[in-house]
Amino acid sequence: MKSKKIFIIILLILVFLSLYLLKSTNVLLFKCLLISLVIIFIISITLLIVSSENNIKDKLVKTLLENFDTAYVMVNKQTKSCIYVSKNLFELLGIKNDYDNLYKKIVNIPIINEQLNLWDKISEYNSGFLRYYNPNYNYEMWIKIKIVPFKEDKTEYYILQIIDSTKEHEHQHLLILQASNIKNRENILNQIARASYDFEINIDIINNTYKLEYYKNDNLYFGNIKGGKYLDDISLFLGYINSKDKNLFLSMFNLDNLNEHFEKYELNSDTVRYRIGNEEKNNIWLESTIFYTLNKGKREVVILTKNVTESAESIRNQNVMLQNALNEAKILNKSKTDMLVTISHDVREPLMNVIGLSDDLLDKKLDKDILEDVKNINISSKELLDVVDSILDPEKIEKSLIKKESESYNLLELFKGIEEDILEYENNDVNINFNLDSNLPILLYGDRKRIKSSIMKILNNSIKYTQEGKISVNVRGLKENQYLKLIIEINDTGCGIKEDKMKKIINEKSNNSLSQVKDTVDLFDGTLEIESKENKYTKVTLSFKQKIVEDNKIREMMKNKKEIKSMDLSGKKVLVVDDNKLNLKVTKKLLNSYNIDVTLVESGEECLGMLEENINFDLIFMDQMMPGLSGSDTLKMIKKKNINIPIIVLTADAIKGKKEKYLELGFDDYISKPVDKKELNIILKNFLDK
Repeated sequence: MKSKKIFIIILLILVFLSLYLLKSTNVLLFKCLLISLVIIFIISITLLIVSSENNIKDKLVKTLLENFDTAYVMVNKQTKSCIYVSKNLFELLGIKNDYDNLYKKIVNIPIINEQLNLWDKISEYNSGFLRYYNPNYNYEMWIKIKIVPFKEDKTEYYILQIIDSTKEHEHQHLLILQASNIKNRENILNQIARASYDFEINIDIINNTYKLEYYKNDNLYFGNIKGGKYLDDISLFLGYINSKDKNLFLSMFNLDNLNEHFEKYELNSDTVRYRIGNEEKNNIWLESTIFYTLNKGKREVVILTKNVTESAESIRNQNVMLQNALNEAKILNKSKTDMLVTISHDVREPLMNVIGLSDDLLDKKLDKDILEDVKNINISSKELLDVVDSILDPEKIEKSLIKKESESYNLLELFKGIEEDILEYENNDVNINFNLDSNLPILLYGDRKRIKSSIMKILNNSIKYTQEGKISVNVRGLKENQYLKLIIEINDTGCGIKEDKMKKIINEKSNNSLSQVKDTVDLFDGTLEIESKENKYTKVTLSFKQKIVEDNKIREMMKNKKEIKSMDLSGKKVLVVDDNKLNLKVTKKLLNSYNIDVTLVESGEECLGMLEENINFDLIFMDQMMPGLSGSDTLKMIKKKNINIPIIVLTADAIKGKKEKYLELGFDDYISKPVDKKELNIILKNFLDK
């Protein structure tokens, strides 16, 4: 290539030199000679350039031929010799790269020789897939052979193309297998359809034609209808449909609706049930599943239908039975709820009186022995109230288990409340101390009520069995990531517990307060430990796992002075409505401690009469369960008279969810019997201390 470039440069120099001489000479003969030389030079240069381009093209073609999966052999038919052989022939056929007697080596390969014998020597020949064993690489492959004849002048040639078609054969074989599998699956599905369904309707949407085929000939649901123009014959189908289901049938199976599925490409199957026959009884129920098929522009609908009369009738009967059972369950549930409300009212009201009167007596100067008895009555009454609350919990009745009712709560307020309740029983002989670690987080998430109840049960036992000395409550915590192990140690200098009795308390299930505390502790992944020495001391350690909501520290100790006794509501007027005279007496004693002017009435009717004479009350406490007008009925009458006085429902109906119910009825707030002083204090502060 480099020498050609040099030669072209020399020729160009000679051309320019000849042109220069031609211009400078006057001899005609010499000029003719020079012109001839220039022409020769130009023709030579042109031939060289064309030759160079042809060489490049030849190399490109040769490179392409030798890198394809097709090998080429050009054969002279007269001389039976190979004019051209692509290099990839040797690798493709697995023969030696040897050009001596190459023609014989190729044509002697049995499979090639066989194809040459099949060739008619005139037209182009193409073989199918041929199995070929490559001896060099020791593997089996698939090839195709193509023979192309041509003639140049008087010489005849042919080109032998040997194509590696292994991948094509594998792909084609895979397609055949897939097609075979599809066909097998189609056959299986057809068998299933024929076994599962009674008949098939096949609809060609575009041509508006259909065909009906019965799989089972024992029941021709649509008579002798077999096929035709679908749009014309749909009225024939409607003639067999129950009058109540005709609109449903037409909306599902009319041609426009079926075609709309294809327009919107909504090709998921649909299922519909309908009846045939016009009698109210003994109808046949059919269930049709509609399949939409879009293939190469064809829109086909296949409707497979089966008889589901027994199934439909069974479902209808089951629905009737279930509805009856549901109605009975509602009646029983209402009876259960009414019973629980009645029990709650009948048990909690006497307890309210016992707790209220004993609370009042504890504030008076009494003989030491009498005061001790009153304390025990008060403690036992509150324990009994806890038992009642537990028994009247519908969820516990139904599930026979303790259920957590978690919420966010203020740890400091929790122990302030416990301290306020317990310090009422403190006397000169027993000193009760609360010690909270100031590093405890202020806000936790857990079941505040059950934790308080557990602590109160232990404290009540300590008070009951400690005649003199002290009771200390020490509260600390251990952080575990986002959780706090809340630890409460309750120490007393009481009579202690005998060793054999303590083992029985810890190891055996019973209905005593410690067993109830153990159940609650287990619910919160906590612990209950008891250490005691008879006539010396008892130490009870409780722990509860609680989630930390707010990690601000407690920086102040609980106040010993009760907030309840510090509220003075002189000048405030309160109306109390209750049909139980003892309840009225207890409620009046509670309210008198706030210096409130209290008016008592024994029925809803008396309440309405009182309000007609005097509406200057600041607050009304209304019992719910009263003969004649109930609390909620009285509330409605007051609202109708446009009397705007806050009304608090005061009721022994303390089942879970009742507060929300009473608030929905229109009461301004809710407080349950027996009255909790802390809850009463909150209500009085919200409605009167303004």
